[in-house]
Amino acid sequence: MKHYLIIGSGLIGRLTGWRLIQAGHAVTILSSDDKAGTDSAGFIAASMIAPFTEAVTADRSIRDLGIQSQALWDKWLADFDKPVFYPKTGTLVVAHEGDKAELERYQRRAAHILDMTDYQQIDGQQLQNLSAELAENFQSALYFPEESCLDNRQFYQQVGEFLTKNANWQTIEPIETLTNATLEQLCQQTLGHLLDKFTSVIDCRGNGSKSDISDLRGVRGEVLRVYAPEVNLQQCVRLMHPRYPLYLAPRPDQQYVIGATVIESEDRSPVSVRSAMELLSALYSIHKGFAEARVLEMRAHCRPALPDHLPTIRQQEWGYQINGLYRHGYLLGPVMVDQLLTKLSEYTDSGVRYAS
Repeated sequence: MKHYLIIGSGLIGRLTGWRLIQAGHAVTILSSDDKAGTDSAGFIAASMIAPFTEAVTADRSIRDLGIQSQALWDKWLADFDKPVFYPKTGTLVVAHEGDKAELERYQRRAAHILDMTDYQQIDGQQLQNLSAELAENFQSALYFPEESCLDNRQFYQQVGEFLTKNANWQTIEPIETLTNATLEQLCQQTLGHLLDKFTSVIDCRGNGSKSDISDLRGVRGEVLRVYAPEVNLQQCVRLMHPRYPLYLAPRPDQQYVIGATVIESEDRSPVSVRSAMELLSALYSIHKGFAEARVLEMRAHCRPALPDHLPTIRQQEWGYQINGLYRHGYLLGPVMVDQLLTKLSEYTDSGVRYAS
């Protein structure tokens, strides 16, 4: 049995620990966050598994990696005893009449990036058949039938319970930088043994790794969670708008998570009045039933990003860094962790404990 040390317990740390244990390995987790993960970007996210709509604003690689990742979600979530909310009802991309140019621009980009079978252009009647409530305010849409989302809070809770039971999980102060020397000191002071007990160390600190990854930056995202008993939307929705494109993801019990586009800022202060007004105004424009919705939560967080907005796995003298998931944590997390596990298998099977 191999023994791995994971630093960080956000989405990637949880996914990595979960899959390593499922593969028969021992795992120790050291994290400055609580076990619920409340200080993690993945705890706040809309958690949409949207390889096609995300690729339209990025590139083809997001589509291809996202499809692989979605297949892993299908397989991995089946490991839980209790189901995680994971509706595969697709995504509808819409725009109001005054913003049709934005939707047309998006469609041209989709035709360039995606396969014709990845989405459908639907008219008012088809939209009525698919989502009668959405058809009240929109006359057409682009439909991406294979997309999905999951309830990130349910996932965090279930994988957190699994790791609490099956891993050695300890809370520590934030770690500024990882080197063999700092890791050796951390192991002796916190765990009471030497670093060489571990087959490898895996850095999953996200933005906490900024001191060690010079080109890493935080990108702010703002998210609202509402309870809307008068709304019954089943699909994820993306509203095209020139200033604040909005996405909406359903949750159980008539709750919805709403977010806007990314903001190039590392500010983690509360959501501004302007942002809240724009988000809520756009939300009301999607469905009038949101007028009586109750705002349950308004949160902001920063997601770790690299210059190309693509995730990376970097080998260090003590192990691996996995970072740069940007706004694609839930979309690309599984495929990146799967790649990491392959590297770990090849790495340790070669008889080498640490990289040189």
